[in-house]
Amino acid sequence: MDQLHVRGLVVRENQLGEYDKLLTVITEELGRITVSGKGVRSLKSKHMPATQLFCYSDFVLRQSHGYYYISDSALIESFFHLRMDLNKLALASYLCDIAAEFAVEGVGDEELLRLTLNTLYAISEDRPGSLELVKAAYELRSAAIEGYLPNLDECGVCGVREGKPLRLDIMNGRLLCEDCLRTVRRTADADDEGTAHIYLRLTPAVLEAMRYAVSAPVGRYLSFSLSGDEMPLFASVCEKYLLNHIEHGFYTLEFYKSLL
Repeated sequence: MDQLHVRGLVVRENQLGEYDKLLTVITEELGRITVSGKGVRSLKSKHMPATQLFCYSDFVLRQSHGYYYISDSALIESFFHLRMDLNKLALASYLCDIAAEFAVEGVGDEELLRLTLNTLYAISEDRPGSLELVKAAYELRSAAIEGYLPNLDECGVCGVREGKPLRLDIMNGRLLCEDCLRTVRRTADADDEGTAHIYLRLTPAVLEAMRYAVSAPVGRYLSFSLSGDEMPLFASVCEKYLLNHIEHGFYTLEFYKSLL
């Protein structure tokens, strides 16, 4: 039977029986794959270190009956410090759920994998930026690279860029100035067929932060800051943008919020 060598990030784990796990792994080559970890929960298993949640590992896999099975494994990065702080652990779990949501089986996604690895490293190693900032930036950036990139350059109707207050039209992924918003609202009210319309106020600082988060090199996309007054708005906008486009919430998000 042919064997496959991949590197992947364990983003979910489900315990099976006393010693087994079913792993969701995101790989550069194959996107999201399901891996059966026979006996990996045993302390005697050589695969135990590489098959923990958040671990980035080398895997040699064989495929049978729709599952991949581990022939060999080697841990590359465990992001150990995530497990030393409950808030970090909860946030990392939520971000991995987002990654698992966006990753597609059989379709490689190097950009999403790199984004997730860089973000877990930032959380684990206390890189600059609050957890609130990291969460929001990842929500927006992951949505953007997976097909929900908002147009943050100018008003989506008249093209104005600066000088007027701007709002984010969540469902259409565009900016609207106040004048165009009034026109769009009138049209939406007249043609309303039950479609949600969400328009969120943006300050210049929050808009600039959003632009940076979606366009900066992935290794530097968290290298910005916001004042205490601006941060809650940035967090709210990014979370609402993500959740309204994927159209459901996450238990891990609710758990993370319960800790705050």
